[in-house]
Amino acid sequence: MDAPADARRCAVDIGGTFTDLVLVDTHTGSLYIEKTPTTPDNLWTGIADGLRRAQVDAAALAMLVHGTTVGLNTFLEKKGAPVGLITTAGFRDVYEIGRVNRIDMYDLFYRKPEPLVPREHRLEVRERIGPAGEVIEPLVEDDVRAAADHFRRHGIRAIAVCLLHSYANPAHEERVAALLAECYPEAQVSVSSRLVREWREYERTSTTVINAYIAPRVSAYLAEMEAGLAGMGYRRPLFIHKSSGGVMSVRTAQAQPVHTIMSGPAGGSVAAAFVGRQLGFENVIAFDMGGTSTDVSVAWQGELRVTAEAKFERHPVMVPMVDIHSVGAGGGSIAWVDPQGALQVGPQSAGSVPGPACYGRGGREATVTDANLLLGRLRPASLGGAMTLDRDLAREAVAAVARSVGLDVTAAAAGIIRIVNTKMSHAIRAITVERGLDPKDFALVAFGGAGPMHACALAEELNVARVVVPVLPGAFSALGMLAGDVRHDAVRTRPQPTEAADPASLAGEFEAMEQELAAVIADEVGGQVPVDFQRFIEMRYAGQEYVVRVPVPAGRPFDRDLLADVRADFDRLHEQAYGHASSTEPTEIINLRVAAFGRLPRLELPPLPAGGEAPPDSALIDRVECIFDHAAGPLPTPVYAREELLAGNRLPGPAIVVEKGATTVLNPGFHLTVSERGHLVIDREGR
Repeated sequence: MDAPADARRCAVDIGGTFTDLVLVDTHTGSLYIEKTPTTPDNLWTGIADGLRRAQVDAAALAMLVHGTTVGLNTFLEKKGAPVGLITTAGFRDVYEIGRVNRIDMYDLFYRKPEPLVPREHRLEVRERIGPAGEVIEPLVEDDVRAAADHFRRHGIRAIAVCLLHSYANPAHEERVAALLAECYPEAQVSVSSRLVREWREYERTSTTVINAYIAPRVSAYLAEMEAGLAGMGYRRPLFIHKSSGGVMSVRTAQAQPVHTIMSGPAGGSVAAAFVGRQLGFENVIAFDMGGTSTDVSVAWQGELRVTAEAKFERHPVMVPMVDIHSVGAGGGSIAWVDPQGALQVGPQSAGSVPGPACYGRGGREATVTDANLLLGRLRPASLGGAMTLDRDLAREAVAAVARSVGLDVTAAAAGIIRIVNTKMSHAIRAITVERGLDPKDFALVAFGGAGPMHACALAEELNVARVVVPVLPGAFSALGMLAGDVRHDAVRTRPQPTEAADPASLAGEFEAMEQELAAVIADEVGGQVPVDFQRFIEMRYAGQEYVVRVPVPAGRPFDRDLLADVRADFDRLHEQAYGHASSTEPTEIINLRVAAFGRLPRLELPPLPAGGEAPPDSALIDRVECIFDHAAGPLPTPVYAREELLAGNRLPGPAIVVEKGATTVLNPGFHLTVSERGHLVIDREGR
């Protein structure tokens, strides 16, 4: 690339099967994608391979953003560090007691999550701060020193600190951290008030413990990546993508890795909202089907839905993250037959090693990718020339499943696709219908290596009229990491009746949080950038347990009239989420939230050259027999090269569009139009 050095920006996203790299020239708008197999034993190896294969001059990069799954995988695989917990005297068992409510009250086999800290390493210190932040009992510093000695004797270097009511006054927690730095400097300390400044003792403790559990491994991995990049000549800041859809410095990520748990999938959500706004669609469903899993999220009225409450294997995590629902359904998901003789798909995955049978790397079990290949939806050279798929190996694997269920090979392949589509449609309903939203009001933005192959079938099942396959769908999450801004969030718990709230006091709280966040962002980027803020009030009807997050209108005086409008919006959002509301019931303000965005240079996608409705002759590269409906048999299907299509071209279904990293399957009854920026906009006929 010949642009100035400050024009080149790179993003790297590690998935379960492939590591994706996107290189953008912000002067010309040109995009480059590279995919390399993920190297689970040493993730940096896969990143370095991608950078070398793409011939990236690291010294010429202005910015590199990384989406990492190391924290999530460390937690899921239970490979974290031994953790010690310091808490207020009398409260060491809060973390194990948890909540009495059950996620599924009819699950006879339900078990509470196993604590990550055994009881003998949950130590108490004498101190007490009240819910208003008042010091009731001073901190006994010798208790902290004794705890440090205990952890040192047992080889525990990851320590979580979570004291009662520290969300209201963090002074004692900060003193504990300072004492640990003095008497046990080798330890890596996670402090709850630096991560979560809101009430709910159990959830705050769980979040802090998970941060401590994954921090040593994540920190070491990011240090290795920094060193590797420096060895390649990279001299600019390394940013890490956050679960909330923004980016943060590598230094912050090493201290607060819990913010990276949904780092990769959040990138795709950001990119889907970005493309939706480009095309004029305010409501989009982000549908990301990769090799191992499918992640779905929504943007409503142009804004991503971000939650501060999530669970991972029943462990609560209370940090802002894009509201993403994940299922074990991907191109590598394995088809198997259960003891009752029923065909199942996933959640087990062939991953990148050995991968689907058709990869020819030793995999023997049938996967979704093998089924798509047998049905004619994938071409043998579908992975951008990096790998040739073996149809005979795919047939052999699917045939083994077919014999077990008494079907022919083609019927078994079609059944595998039908089952995985049903699993994914349930995931989309979980993020829409179960949130009071109707899928037909959305455009389905399909990406990931496998998403564009299944999008039309899902649109039919969900009654969605429009599908969008964006540019670079195979590395779309990485592209989204370059479309985000530096983001940090703040929250303060301030419980009070709405009717008695003082608008001036609330405005002061918001302004203090905004000043704090602006300083953090300036430190992250090494200077001043434009900063925008979004304010939220979390409310509930008096006596309820949980809250509804209500946006605070921007640009208006913070007065009684504004609070009245916030209350009216609360009723409307409560009705949408739960099917009922009561404008006469008293309400309570619980939390004040601010999201701050340090605006980075905008990502602009280049326009395509314009063409007529008919695609150029060079775009048609093949004709195949493709099965869309097993009962109807194969249909003659043209195959087009996406890089040859021009803006304005239209294709009727059935058709297949191939590109590096993804294949788009256009079912019968759909037609496709290429947008000005190169996105494929697919509409159902008659809708």
